[in-house]
Amino acid sequence: MAVKETNTEQIILDAAEAEFLEKGYGKSRTTEIAKRAGVNHAMLHYYFRTKEHLFEVVFQKKAKVMSEVLMISFQEDLPFLEKIKKGIEDHFDFIKANPRLPNFIFNEIMYDEKLKAIFKSIIKEKVTNVLAELKSEIDREVTKGTIRPTEPYDLIFNMLSLNVFVFIRAPIVTGIMDMGEKEFSAFLEHRKQLNVEMILNQLKI
Repeated sequence: MAVKETNTEQIILDAAEAEFLEKGYGKSRTTEIAKRAGVNHAMLHYYFRTKEHLFEVVFQKKAKVMSEVLMISFQEDLPFLEKIKKGIEDHFDFIKANPRLPNFIFNEIMYDEKLKAIFKSIIKEKVTNVLAELKSEIDREVTKGTIRPTEPYDLIFNMLSLNVFVFIRAPIVTGIMDMGEKEFSAFLEHRKQLNVEMILNQLKI
């Protein structure tokens, strides 16, 4: 029975995630989520009570995943510039696999102070740790004369800005340039490598 309940709960969460990512909180409906999940509305209410609670569960899950992708890449045992390159590429590929996620996160926290606080609480400790580790590595590389002095938060902000912007503006780009799926895939690969080059070139002496 417990396994069945767990499966039903996860099915509802998956359906809710699809609905919220596609439509945002305001335009999503629990009746549509229930339909996607193949359950009745009473069952959805039994597991998650309200649309707000269900949304918070999904939001926390996606915010945590979004924050962890950088942490994993930057903790690998690689030479500094290779680690930065891999971090940029991993982050880009993650967004490519979850193209609606940046808009979902940023649109929802823009006007909701509660969600903004949740997002901050999820990422603050992880980002603080990564910045501290990056600063130590940057200081060592600067001392060795391999890179220019730079602030770790500038490095992270540049990477986030360059990678995320590609996907936030992807619908406009594909419309203006009349790209098919194959052309757009090639465009994304080009942008990923260009982002790597721009950031690494800012670091190299």
